[in-house]
Amino acid sequence: MIRTISLTLALLGTFFQTASAVTPQEELCKVEQDYINTAIFVDGNFTQSFRTCSKGAISYVELIAAVDFNGGYLDVAILDDDYTRKAMTTVTAANYNGTSLLLSNLAIPALKNDGFTIMVRAHEGATCVIPGTEEAHQFVGEARLNNSVLNKNAKFSSGIRGAEPTLDAANDGKKSGISTDDVPANVMSRSASGLDLAVSGDCIMAQRESNGVINVNGGGFMQTFTSCNRGRVVEIKLATPFVAAGFDYEYALLHFNGDLISTGTFNNENVTDGELKLTFDDGSVRKDQRLALKVMCPEGARMAILAKGVNNTDFGRLYVNGQAVPYNTAMAAGLEVAAAEDVQATNEDRAEISLSAFPIPCGDVLNVNIRGTLQDGALLQVLDHQGMPVKAISLTAGTLDRPVRFTDLGNLRPGIYSLRLLSGRQVVSIRILKS
Repeated sequence: MIRTISLTLALLGTFFQTASAVTPQEELCKVEQDYINTAIFVDGNFTQSFRTCSKGAISYVELIAAVDFNGGYLDVAILDDDYTRKAMTTVTAANYNGTSLLLSNLAIPALKNDGFTIMVRAHEGATCVIPGTEEAHQFVGEARLNNSVLNKNAKFSSGIRGAEPTLDAANDGKKSGISTDDVPANVMSRSASGLDLAVSGDCIMAQRESNGVINVNGGGFMQTFTSCNRGRVVEIKLATPFVAAGFDYEYALLHFNGDLISTGTFNNENVTDGELKLTFDDGSVRKDQRLALKVMCPEGARMAILAKGVNNTDFGRLYVNGQAVPYNTAMAAGLEVAAAEDVQATNEDRAEISLSAFPIPCGDVLNVNIRGTLQDGALLQVLDHQGMPVKAISLTAGTLDRPVRFTDLGNLRPGIYSLRLLSGRQVVSIRILKS
């Protein structure tokens, strides 16, 4: 015990006199606890938490430490606020730099005040001494030793790098293997203008600028946009610097009312040079029709999408896990314009559909007569004055020999409503009055 205390004090004196620090290029800000008046002896598990000082990417983490390996080794990792490992290295007698435990060449995306934790775990007899402070006003986080809270903070620093001006390394995120444990994360907040995102088609709908990255962990996102002509969307490209390997992701093109146009799946092998290509082989759209691209990440999967912060909805709106966010994804959609003969051909032999309803005005109950042949997946809706569905009934394909009945209209306010029937690519609507 006397020997250990003497060693600790000797090392502490050394740390008072010298300090190791990394000076990364393009550093935007640094989180640091640099005051020393105590030492922490680690022979098990030690953690030090902190919060980022700016939006950007963590480029390095350095923890000052003197290590006695005794044939063992140390694992050093950085964890996010959910204790998910973002980067890790193993320090041995062979690669120890003599003064610190260092994770460098990182590009871990972060927003201002995001929480992270540095973790040191000693194995097979290895120990280390970490200088620190007992001055409460110097604390920048919480330190724990073998899961017990210390009234101390370790001497450490972490550099935050700002957004880069170009996308010269758009595919670094994919190549860095974030899903693995033995390499650092390498997706960061980036800015870009005039991204290529070249797509095939006769007309293009595109938002090719970005000033940041949005990470989608499980769940999914939906980007709305408007078709530029009548025809069919054939291809969409998204700027995606990272798509986690080992997962199959689902995507769908929808009408804004939720009706499905086309679906498909992709994986990280569909990403080339930071661009994800999605193709569609079904469905048609009208000019200026509002559309939505929906992408679903399976549980445990993650993908990063470049996006631009916006103050308006000229292009569309982005929803992440069902919540609207003030961004639009960097994307381009190509559409094949339908020729006149194509439109005529699609209308051949199509049975006309008509609607009538009674009684008008209606009360709690409304009967709807539908003449014509319905396609599979037909839907009858009651729309309010803003065009939003308030009631709906799914219908089977074929012809109907009796009226369709809405029996639950009692909770609707009196006024003018619309009946809308969606059957394949046919849309029929009439006005009704609710008493």
